[in-house]
Amino acid sequence: MPFNDNQDIQEDKALSAFGYKEELQRTMGGFSSFALAFSMISVTTTVFTLFAQPFQTIGGIAIWLWLPVIAGTLLLASVYGHLAVRLPITGYAYHWASRLTNPTFGWFTGWNALLCQFVGSAGIAVALASVFAPDFWHNPTHSNIIMLSGIGIVFAVVVNIISIKLTARINNGGAAVELVGTIGLTAILGIGIAFFAQKQGASILFQHGSSTGGKINITAIATALLLPIWTIAGWEGSADLAEETHDPRKVAPQAMKRSVIVSGLAGLGVFAIFAMAIPGKIGDTVNSTSSNPMISIFKAHFGQTGGFLLQVVCFVSMFSCLLANVTVATRTCYSLSRDNMLPFSKVFSKVNPKTKTPIAAVLLVGAFAIGVTFLSSGIASQVLGIVSVVLYITYGSVLVATVIGAKNNRIPSAPANYYDMGKKLVPLSMVGIVWAIIVVLCMTLPAGSHVVAKMAVYFELAAVVWYFVALRSRLKNGTAGPFRTNK
Repeated sequence: MPFNDNQDIQEDKALSAFGYKEELQRTMGGFSSFALAFSMISVTTTVFTLFAQPFQTIGGIAIWLWLPVIAGTLLLASVYGHLAVRLPITGYAYHWASRLTNPTFGWFTGWNALLCQFVGSAGIAVALASVFAPDFWHNPTHSNIIMLSGIGIVFAVVVNIISIKLTARINNGGAAVELVGTIGLTAILGIGIAFFAQKQGASILFQHGSSTGGKINITAIATALLLPIWTIAGWEGSADLAEETHDPRKVAPQAMKRSVIVSGLAGLGVFAIFAMAIPGKIGDTVNSTSSNPMISIFKAHFGQTGGFLLQVVCFVSMFSCLLANVTVATRTCYSLSRDNMLPFSKVFSKVNPKTKTPIAAVLLVGAFAIGVTFLSSGIASQVLGIVSVVLYITYGSVLVATVIGAKNNRIPSAPANYYDMGKKLVPLSMVGIVWAIIVVLCMTLPAGSHVVAKMAVYFELAAVVWYFVALRSRLKNGTAGPFRTNK
């Protein structure tokens, strides 16, 4: 359905009722919203980056871990859709938690949402560099990967500064390339499995045992979980651009659920088909450090030309993922700054009247992401592990706020004919909280994940320090938060 000015006027009035004027520009429709969420999830980015990890931990049997992750994430997306209809505001997690509980709880929820997007931008850039560094250096060093990461971040920042229209157009193209290219080439590979002389076949989906000789234990299983968990993350980006979306109450819930279903099934299929197509010994492919395993698999069956085509699709998809993540990160930063919740909020809340983009916030995201790439030493799994922990803390916090808000009748009503979970909202939110806790424990408790846990604790302590040093007094005197008196 085409959008019109009357719809936008109604949405602007709804935003005004929450205490804000429309400063951003509504340019995103249904496909753009889905494309943003799909690009943020980016099956290509995560599967190409972490394809070898399940084989190096527990074996091909890790494919079955995708099923509970898809189900758990779809549950989260359903609750988020209910809230997106009732609170269509940029900076979704911060606003939902603040308005359903209190601004203090909202701050810590918003901080985690901001953090996972900031660090996530670095993680995606490192992932992109890790995949393509072997094309530039025979044995790429951490410094090489960091340099390529920085170049990718700079390009994403420049596009985001120019306009949301340009960002959306590039992202739409990237999502289309990923849908048609990655899934199409995977389908061709799947058909070819019936004819390949060297292949693993369906038996690899039940193969267990580490390709590196490691033991299968809780740590190994938790590490293997990182692939599906990180793959099906970022779908909530549609809710974060509510103020730049036509009819966000209808578009965002649909975009989030569709992106989870499409990306989850696509990720499972891509991993399974490439696994079955592995030629020769599994270890020779997945333990290689000289080239990306998935590109090596495709080259083995379709030659250099086929491998190059897959690389082009992979690059476009991964850059679109980085672009979308930077976009969403800047909007969360803008939203928190608009409510004076961050240091230098006046600077980061300014929207350029010509580009209609928060330029200072975009630059901050870029600078932070480049800094994190140095801390990561160019190892994508470290960054992605931190993001997964912080992201699921955000998910869990939002669901806790939902349960509290429902109990205290603080969830706003919605217009008729919009998405509504009804009586299922609270019980499914509680199931989602349990799922979020399980994921956080899997990502932090095993011995191999202690570095990730330590970094996550440091980031949380930073939020606590800022709260007690400055933010608590701002909230108390009404100069910060969604209900502040000096807007």
